[in-house]
Amino acid sequence: MWMRRCALLALGLAACQTLPTREREPATEYRGGQWFDGERFLAKTMWVAGGSFVDSRPARVGAVVDLHNGFVVPPYGEGHNHWLEPTLVDAYVQTYLRDGIFYVKDHGTAPAFHDEMRPLLGGPASVDFISAHQGFTGPKGHPIEIVDALAGMGILPAAWAKTHGEGDALFVVTSEQDIARAWPRLMAGKPDFVKVFLVHSDEYALRRDNLALTPKNRGMDPALVPAVVARAHAAHLRVSAHIENAHDFHVAIAAGVDDIAHMPFVDKDHPDGYRIDEADLRAAAVRGVSIATTLDWMQGDATEEQLAVVRDNLTHMRAAGNTIVIGTDQFRKTARVEVDLIASRHLMSNLELLQAWSVRTPQAIFPRRKLGRLANGFEASFLVLTGDPLADFARSRDIVMRVKQGHSIIPRETKLPSLGG
Repeated sequence: MWMRRCALLALGLAACQTLPTREREPATEYRGGQWFDGERFLAKTMWVAGGSFVDSRPARVGAVVDLHNGFVVPPYGEGHNHWLEPTLVDAYVQTYLRDGIFYVKDHGTAPAFHDEMRPLLGGPASVDFISAHQGFTGPKGHPIEIVDALAGMGILPAAWAKTHGEGDALFVVTSEQDIARAWPRLMAGKPDFVKVFLVHSDEYALRRDNLALTPKNRGMDPALVPAVVARAHAAHLRVSAHIENAHDFHVAIAAGVDDIAHMPFVDKDHPDGYRIDEADLRAAAVRGVSIATTLDWMQGDATEEQLAVVRDNLTHMRAAGNTIVIGTDQFRKTARVEVDLIASRHLMSNLELLQAWSVRTPQAIFPRRKLGRLANGFEASFLVLTGDPLADFARSRDIVMRVKQGHSIIPRETKLPSLGG
């Protein structure tokens, strides 16, 4: 809201100046907290005015909130998931807010679904959400098998089981002409970014012609990725690549993609093919490419050889200075399950994990916004925890206060149903 302040000029005309809300409304003081500065927690007082942080006491202070020595962190982000159920959007929002996740990157939902969800997304009382729409894959390629399965379960429209979601959930392309034909429909849905699917692209032709394989084992022709990237960048859209092995990562980076949707899914029989080349990681770091974790495949019986490859990749990512973001890609779950897995496997230190989840993931999702820091001029969004997550990362779930853009949030108990019913 804005106020009009008018001054009488010599000619007898009135000129009005706009006065921002933050200058006329009293600030809120938050005292008695331990505030995360990106490396450690510091005891200090902060103020919020007009939805932003102020680090010195404003002239007008209204409410004073005692944080009772709570540990204050930026809100968490979800770097890879899929919201496919507009009728359950409120349950998605409340579930994510309960887990302290304010920012969501959806790596592919139907544009019609996104349109239905938009009215309930964004703003101080909801999550901030971006999504890719129809992704590009190859003939009988991933994620057709997921579309068919969810259509059979009644989660996606039953008719999509016959069309495999073509045009609604994905585009099958074999040439640049196919991309050109699909592009107007993709753009008509107003996606926030563009998705491509690479699946063992070093064996693209062999897998394309192997009728014994399922769509899970195929992706798009790697030679077509630069054409998608060029069109997306011309439209000022980023490109995210589904990858499965080190060669896919190389193809994606060489083609100019902006984000990597997964760390490699390490095969236990041939683990060395999933070690990412250090030159590719350095190239990704120079361009600020984000890399989502999505390590849920490690649940259960992952071998020591598989774990060693994951640890090596993470070590080289740290050395290269890559942007690692937290994403789970687990339907009807949140990034909470991903950070719990990473912590349990000791793949990141508590500090690295907190930095990835509350700093780098939000910043990677919304790079043009001032997020992920509890500092002057940044959006006044934060969580208050009862314990120190750097000492015990499990304390990252002990949320007693949620504030978004200066507004207190109390999530309702609405929950997502399990896939079992």
